[in-house]
Amino acid sequence: MEKSIKRYLRVFPWYSGFTGDLLFYIAVDTLFLTIVKNFTPSQIVSVTSLSQLICIALQFPVLFIIRRIGNTASVRAGALFLLLSALFISFGPTYFSVLLGRIFHDVAVIFRSASVVALENNLDLIDRRKDFVRLRTAANTVYSVVTMLISFVASYLFNLNHYLPMIGCITTCTVGVILSLFMKDCSPYNKIPSRRKDGTKMKVRYNRIILLSVVLYAGFYALVSSGQGEGKLFIQQNILLSFDVEQTSLIIGAMICVSRVIRVLSNVVFERLYGKYRAKMGVILLVLLGTALALMLFGSTIPPVAVKIVVMALGYTVVLFIRDPYRLYAQDVLFSATPKDQHQTLLTVLEFGVKIATAGIGLGFSAILLGYPMIVVMAIMLGLSVLEILSGVVLYRWISRPQG
Repeated sequence: MEKSIKRYLRVFPWYSGFTGDLLFYIAVDTLFLTIVKNFTPSQIVSVTSLSQLICIALQFPVLFIIRRIGNTASVRAGALFLLLSALFISFGPTYFSVLLGRIFHDVAVIFRSASVVALENNLDLIDRRKDFVRLRTAANTVYSVVTMLISFVASYLFNLNHYLPMIGCITTCTVGVILSLFMKDCSPYNKIPSRRKDGTKMKVRYNRIILLSVVLYAGFYALVSSGQGEGKLFIQQNILLSFDVEQTSLIIGAMICVSRVIRVLSNVVFERLYGKYRAKMGVILLVLLGTALALMLFGSTIPPVAVKIVVMALGYTVVLFIRDPYRLYAQDVLFSATPKDQHQTLLTVLEFGVKIATAGIGLGFSAILLGYPMIVVMAIMLGLSVLEILSGVVLYRWISRPQG
């Protein structure tokens, strides 16, 4: 058992890094969908929104499956669904085949969450729970380094052949499937029964801290996803006003390269910052989210093209800087405050909230884009981020003085 656990701990950062998303594709997604698939901005936004809406209905059925097949099988299922996602998005000839690929991606995210629960379970077996933050940070660092290296070549590969980044995506997904075969949850919590030994039903007791944490997490990642997706599309539209497609591709690629380097640095320093500021990190990260959206929005109004690009790119970079730390912050806070048999359900609830928020915001944005420019969407996102900050302050006070 100890040998299997140590192997899991060695493989986990690499598995997490290679299955963290559709590598290569995320660096050229809007370009690929615009130029290769001939999607309009509204179609690009709606693909994400509709897939999230469909996965809302699938969220708890998938949780039921995870409980039945266990964390070990779920880790492998997550990697397999991600590979199917890459294949459908790459070679699907219609809007609906690309939508199906996106649905596979979102289902993969649900199954992959079992790897985090299995990590904590295995660490507890060898009395190393204190290493949870370190190993999660290591996993985020692997992902950010890999995506940084990809960002250096993705635009070049896209210009060389529009399908080369997708071949790279399929290759990395295949590596993820292979790595998943070496991962096993050795704990008794691999499969969670629906009832305890005394016959009572397994369920989470939701207090105000858990509820507000879920709402904040959902809103944060809905806005981060929009900031990364719609934000990049917004920047791309502004650059295309002054440059051709090939030049725009190179500029977007350079922006992504810088943002990926910053993302690596955020994971390197986060463990130290989290140890120092802990509860305050939630508010700090929310303020940075609002700052990022403000930079992209107001940067678009700056006349000099070079300054415009730098300011907007800085906003996009901040979005990448805060993405990983907030997830780790939210998971660690909830895991520390709840029993182990509730952790898989809580992770599912967190992602369920994200899907509801992302689908709702995305569908709303799709409707807005039918009659209004992207700048209106960015302004709405900035307003929502202010509400997130105010709610984050309330949560911080509750965590600091839970008796209140």
